[in-house]
Amino acid sequence: MVNYKLTYFNLRGKAEVARLLFAYAKVNYEDVRIEREQWPEIKPKMPYGQVPVLEVDGKPLAQSLAIARFLGREFGLLPESSFDQAIADELADLTQDMFFPSRAVVPMREPDEAKRNALKPKILEESIYPILNKLEDRLSKSASGWLVGDKVTWVDFVFFNFAEIMRDIYGKDYFTKYDNLKSHYRKIKEIPQIAEYLQGRPPAPL
Repeated sequence: MVNYKLTYFNLRGKAEVARLLFAYAKVNYEDVRIEREQWPEIKPKMPYGQVPVLEVDGKPLAQSLAIARFLGREFGLLPESSFDQAIADELADLTQDMFFPSRAVVPMREPDEAKRNALKPKILEESIYPILNKLEDRLSKSASGWLVGDKVTWVDFVFFNFAEIMRDIYGKDYFTKYDNLKSHYRKIKEIPQIAEYLQGRPPAPL
């Protein structure tokens, strides 16, 4: 049996995709949630001075998307063809393209609520909606309702986590006009083992 240890802050953020994948696969792991005051001591022990880090039988793996791809491979959640696997990588990278501009309106980076609210419409129009429009169109042509191929893959969980974080930042209404994306979000949320995980998930900020 493989021993997994996932280290991250007591947040959802970049570690939550890995947690969702573990929940989906029903695989046990050690979920280490560190507090901010612990970070100066822990940081030098991490491969690149960053988290999340997944230890696999004591061997560290860093970078959230690398961790997600690895777990997707381990748990049988890769698309079938090498080209579709590359498309999954492409779509995962797209979520990062939307997330990075949104950091400017996260409370821990911009504590002034008025400034955050003033920035949000511009970020949505310039950085979020153009890509969501493309993803909505992609899902409208998917017979399976999944992002790649005819079954759930690791990148579906990447997008689910992204959608949750964006709802926390921009409010649930930002998603209203995207029927296919909303359906995709519900499909993940209603997977029995994911529903069970979400119900018992420790409370944590985005």
